[in-house]
Amino acid sequence: MHVFFEDDGAFKAGTVLADNATSLQVEAASGKRLKIKSANVLLRFSEPSPSALLADARTLAAGLDPNFLWEVSGEREFGFADLAGEYFGRTPKPAEAAALAFCLHGSPMHFYKKGKGRYRAAP
Repeated sequence: MHVFFEDDGAFKAGTVLADNATSLQVEAASGKRLKIKSANVLLRFSEPSPSALLADARTLAAGLDPNFLWEVSGEREFGFADLAGEYFGRTPKPAEAAALAFCLHGSPMHFYKKGKGRYRAAP
């Protein structure tokens, strides 16, 4: 089992080594072991590998248009995975959902961060 999570304002992915009720022991794609809170986990997935997910997500994020996402997101608060489902027209693959998270997080003039994985379009 792998996870995509937020740590110190950056998105990371890793392999779960131990899963407790409130925290996880994770080996990040860089090889570093981290203890993260379960609340910081944005996605759980089995494939692809964490490093492949990050590489694919960054490639996909480069092709996403923040202006278009801003126009279609509306005024309500939303989760990045919900918008990914609307954008791709189906349940998004982990790399697609992560790509949308990278795009939203990298466009602070278009989207305000409202919580872990939650955003709102800027007025």
